[in-house]
Amino acid sequence: MPTIVQLAAMSEINPDGAGIAWYDGTTLHRYRNLDNNKTLGKIFSNYQYFTSVPFLLHFRHATHGGIRETNTHPFHYEIDGERGYIAHNGIAEDYTTGLYGCDSRNVIQAWQEHHADITTGKQGKFASISDNGVIRWHHGQEIVRGAKGSILVSNHKWEKAVNLVLDEAA
Repeated sequence: MPTIVQLAAMSEINPDGAGIAWYDGTTLHRYRNLDNNKTLGKIFSNYQYFTSVPFLLHFRHATHGGIRETNTHPFHYEIDGERGYIAHNGIAEDYTTGLYGCDSRNVIQAWQEHHADITTGKQGKFASISDNGVIRWHHGQEIVRGAKGSILVSNHKWEKAVNLVLDEAA
């Protein structure tokens, strides 16, 4: 689980919507909102709970596609009989135009149709959580220290903001 300071920094760097998908042992759930503070509020008010369940969290920085809930990750997917939610980090350069105005949605649609490979890194970084709670990194995980040990993230640009906060507190 990221620390509260880490979550705030992630949100600040990526201010265009946030979502979380989690598995409660029986069912996969998703919450997403254009207002990052509402998503953070859900996480903070259930912080202990989220430390005990598998979850996928995404803060969006809009590069392609408007700031709309439909472009807020994680997105539902279904491929080869598996269903769940998936998040993308980066720009899917080959998919900036297509059915959707959002490159992430376009590349995920192509992946579901077996027209895109999300494991190479060419289209960015991807992580998913299946409807039985299995988290999979298709490409691009990095390890950083979280609240109770290591966490996997798709980038750590937000760490500069964390270090500033910690320096100011010292």
